[in-house]
Amino acid sequence: MTRSKINKSKSAASAKKRTIRRNNPSTSRRGKQITSKQKLTLYLNEALAIENAAVQRLQSRIKHTKIEDAKQRLQFHLEETRGQQDRLKQLISDLGEKGVTKDKAQLPITTPPKSLAKTVEKMLTPAELELKAAKEDAIIENAEIILYDMLTQLAVKMNAADAIPILTQILSEERSMADWIRINTPVMVAQLWPEIEASVVMNEE
Repeated sequence: MTRSKINKSKSAASAKKRTIRRNNPSTSRRGKQITSKQKLTLYLNEALAIENAAVQRLQSRIKHTKIEDAKQRLQFHLEETRGQQDRLKQLISDLGEKGVTKDKAQLPITTPPKSLAKTVEKMLTPAELELKAAKEDAIIENAEIILYDMLTQLAVKMNAADAIPILTQILSEERSMADWIRINTPVMVAQLWPEIEASVVMNEE
C-alpha cells in the first residue's frame, strides 16, 4: 500500500515537471543543440533566401515601372542585391557548412482582404499600381533593415568577426535604398497624381 502511494506520488511529480517544461518557453523551445557555426549558417541562409526572392522581384519591377528615375535606382539595387547574394554564399562556404540555399523566401508584401481585393484590382489605375509597388518596395527594404541589423548583432555575440563587416555593408545598402524610396515618394506622387486625379469623378455641388 505504501509502495503504491510512493509510485503515485512520483508519477504525479513527473507529470507536474512535464507540464512546467511545456509551459516554460525557456525549456520547451530550446530547440536542437547545434554549433554556433551551424546556427549562423541557418541565419545566413534565411537572409540569402530573401535576397533570392528580392532579385526576382527587382527584375519584375524594373521591367514594369514607367518612372525612369525609379527604373535606374532599382537597376542599381538589383546589382547590389546580386552582390549581397555572392557575399552571403561566400560567408556560408567559409563557415565550412554544407547547403547554400537556392530557395526563395516569401517577401513581406501586404495584400488587401478578400472582401476588397476584386474591387481594388478593378479600380486602381496604372499610376496607383506604381505607387502600390513603391510602397511594397519600402516595406521589403525596411524588413531587410531589421533583419540585417539583428543578424549583425547576433554575429557580434557569436564572435563571427568575418561576418560582421559584410553584414554591416549589406545593412548600409538596404538603408540607402529605403531612404531613396522615402525621399523620392513626394516626387513619385506628384508625377503620378494627374493620372490618378483624372480617374476620380468630382462630387457635384
